[in-house]
Amino acid sequence: MRLIKILIALFVLTAAVFAHVPPRQEAGSAPAQTASEHTVTLVFSATDGHGNPLRELTKDQVTVTENNQAAQTVQVQDASDLPLHLGIVLLASKKKFDQEQAAAIDLAQKVLRPGKDKAFVITAGGEKPWPNEKIPWLTDTPAVADAVRALDKNAGLADLFNYQVTTETASLGRMSLQTIQTTGGGSVFDIIWAVMKTDPRPARRAVVIFRLGSAHAPGFGERSTRACEENHMRVIRVAQLLGVSMFTVGLEDPMPAGDPSRANIGQTYTSIHAGQTGDSRAYDQGLARQMDFQYSAGRDNVNRIADDTGGRPYWTTKKNYTDAVAAISNELSARYIVTFVPAATTAAAPVHPIKVLVGGAAHVSAPRAYIVPQQN
Repeated sequence: MRLIKILIALFVLTAAVFAHVPPRQEAGSAPAQTASEHTVTLVFSATDGHGNPLRELTKDQVTVTENNQAAQTVQVQDASDLPLHLGIVLLASKKKFDQEQAAAIDLAQKVLRPGKDKAFVITAGGEKPWPNEKIPWLTDTPAVADAVRALDKNAGLADLFNYQVTTETASLGRMSLQTIQTTGGGSVFDIIWAVMKTDPRPARRAVVIFRLGSAHAPGFGERSTRACEENHMRVIRVAQLLGVSMFTVGLEDPMPAGDPSRANIGQTYTSIHAGQTGDSRAYDQGLARQMDFQYSAGRDNVNRIADDTGGRPYWTTKKNYTDAVAAISNELSARYIVTFVPAATTAAAPVHPIKVLVGGAAHVSAPRAYIVPQQN
């Protein structure tokens, strides 16, 4: 399988003390997800109906299934004693970048413990390239806050997901459509993996990343859709292999809002060709439906990155994203480690779909697969 070969190739290179930012950087070796030849270890979180962490879980409360077959739960441990390795990835934006910064600082102050946890801070996208050659781990909250404040809203690392749908009025009150998509390697995600790999010691690894739903849209045409799917699967599989949970925070997205085709009452439409009627209105309505589809599909892709890696997506309009920050803080404090014996009849494949269920939990955040690196 071509995708799996690509994933395995990502973990051949070794990393230095700091992650450099070259034109293209691949990820490194696999984390300690597989405890032994016969057991698998994963990190998950469990919260109640109010979003509060569930405490003192036992192995009798936790069930793991693999390919819909029950696995044997060996042990469940509270993961709070493990250090937190946190990546904070802002999205370069001329609007509300200051609110992203406020949320990032608030999160760091809530979750980072002095002398135990650490974080790195980067920005994705933007009109200018990322200015720093090295991305260090920061070991205290004031340093993280200073790094966040120093970010330039116009500068960032290349973003793997940068799909844009723009509309502008053409003649006769109609809209035209333009699509732009940036794909390929050397993206902010490759840098995330490289930084995470610089410290392979046992840890809770998480990334909080700000996203636009429209940027993750599949686009129009088979080639664009296939590339979009491959890129999303690559991000998900590498995160699962590294044991990194992705928490996504959705930003306001202008694509569906303010669409002139929705406010067409009283708008005069003229036929494109003589003798035709209603073609212009139908064109705008069809385009609006396509835009809605793209936006919805993009949001689904953002949700999938979070849900499949053991994180959680948040879409909020609150100032400084305070509700998302509070919820992520609870999720990170509700982490547990489950060790289980895979089902004996599961196929010997690299990707193993799983599901973690917790008795008494209203929500469980756990990876939806674990990856077994293949030997060449």
